[in-house]
Amino acid sequence: MTTRLLATAAAALMASCLSIAPVAQAQTDRDGQQRWINIVNRTNVTIREFYMTDVDTRGWGDDRLGQNVVEPGQALRVVPTPRQRSRGYCQFDMKIVFENERTVERRGVNLCSTSNLVCNSTSSCSAN
Repeated sequence: MTTRLLATAAAALMASCLSIAPVAQAQTDRDGQQRWINIVNRTNVTIREFYMTDVDTRGWGDDRLGQNVVEPGQALRVVPTPRQRSRGYCQFDMKIVFENERTVERRGVNLCSTSNLVCNSTSSCSAN
């Protein structure tokens, strides 16, 4: 009885570990690069829109936040679209629109080596 219980517990533990693996793998693309950015809002104004496109695409495309916003003191991870990721770009242009209509643009942010876009004011956001 104890052996059966231990075997069942071990099987459950292994199954839970296996279910975590795809989440960890989702952090990188097929080429091993991570392509996502955490938008960190350290201002006192809500970020209402965020646009991101690879450096060779003209125009900003759709607001990547959709129905979401990034409140002061909060952060939100944004991932490029599947099409953007499949093209293998690391360099992306970004545009942040605050609730007070101020905008910040960052050009050529390397998502393969940068994890955060930190907005300390409505006129300055830095990638690190």
